[in-house]
Amino acid sequence: MNGNEMALNYKQVSVTLDEDGECVCFLRGELDHHSVKEIREVIDGKLIDYRPTSVVFDLDEVTFTDSAGLGLVLGRYTRISSYGGKLMLINVPDDFMKILRLSGADRFLTIRGRGSKTA
Repeated sequence: MNGNEMALNYKQVSVTLDEDGECVCFLRGELDHHSVKEIREVIDGKLIDYRPTSVVFDLDEVTFTDSAGLGLVLGRYTRISSYGGKLMLINVPDDFMKILRLSGADRFLTIRGRGSKTA
């Protein structure tokens, strides 16, 4: 990381932002109604401050998710899309992918790795 990049670590999310405007959010642990509020606040703070053009959610270390985790992703998708940014999910665990498919979100989200069809 050079001087123009920013990193933030918080219990279940690490956020890095580089000088090219790409933001990578590394999510870990359980994404449920107990955890998503704080995760959402951390991510939204960076989205508001920096308005990154490209946001990547790396879900490799997510161990569980439910509808609250889905809501976290869809809410960030809406926020990022509202200013012309793009969201990509990578390393999506199979259980999370199942929720994305059941909800139909896999039809409009960009998904790469593990449970995705393009893995």
